[in-house]
Amino acid sequence: MTAKNAILLIIKQNQGIEYNALLNKISSNYNNINSARAALSRALKDLNALAMVKRQGGNLFATDKGAALLNLEMKNKLLLKLNHTVKTRNPESEIDSIVQQLQTLIERSKEDADLLKAAKGGTDFYISELERIREKIEKRTKHLSYIQGVFTGQITALQSLNFNDSKKLEWNKKTVSLLQELSEKTDSQNFVAECHNSKFFDLVQGKITAKTQKKNIFLAKEHMPEFLKLVEQFPSTESNPINLYFSSVKARIEFPHIYITGAHSHVKQLTKGMR
Repeated sequence: MTAKNAILLIIKQNQGIEYNALLNKISSNYNNINSARAALSRALKDLNALAMVKRQGGNLFATDKGAALLNLEMKNKLLLKLNHTVKTRNPESEIDSIVQQLQTLIERSKEDADLLKAAKGGTDFYISELERIREKIEKRTKHLSYIQGVFTGQITALQSLNFNDSKKLEWNKKTVSLLQELSEKTDSQNFVAECHNSKFFDLVQGKITAKTQKKNIFLAKEHMPEFLKLVEQFPSTESNPINLYFSSVKARIEFPHIYITGAHSHVKQLTKGMR
């Protein structure tokens, strides 16, 4: 749609709109208000000369001629788009768009005899082509249903074989208690915190006495509550990924979320009832 017709459409949709209100609506499409004002003045001059727009005092109205032009352009645009979509190489992959466009065409054709007439003579496809698209979709649907069943069975098999799993949890009292419980039950006296944010790494070092190696901090079990408080106090606007390694699982903290990773049965047991 040309800029002139876009302005005409705004006027038609807002019959009686004032000049300044119209200017405000189009100004975001231009570099500055002066460019917008110049473009609007040119468009209104042309539209007025073609009797597409009329003024009544300080208000602008689309004439019947202007409205008819817009309707014709929108009809043509709808038919061209629908023809193009149906004629694509794999129209079944565009079925959402085809269904939406056909629905628009059908509903508008019920109320607009001219559009119905234009559609009957302007479509480049036949109902039989739509039937072939429907048949392809039906075959794909059956195949996807079969694949879904196989895939579901495979997931169940991996769960029974205890493959690794991961559960995303919200940071709350329950999940914080889970982290404390994991640190208490770990085989060694220490747990490893891998800190990827250097500022948080330095913060922990300044608050808790612990050995460090590269990004890793080796914390005693009793330091877990204090460590988790530091996590909560760190600016939430700054990325602070932390990996906590325990004997049976890994916990990844991306505040305000926690990801528990390990064998499926263990993760399921540890996170039961948690969200």
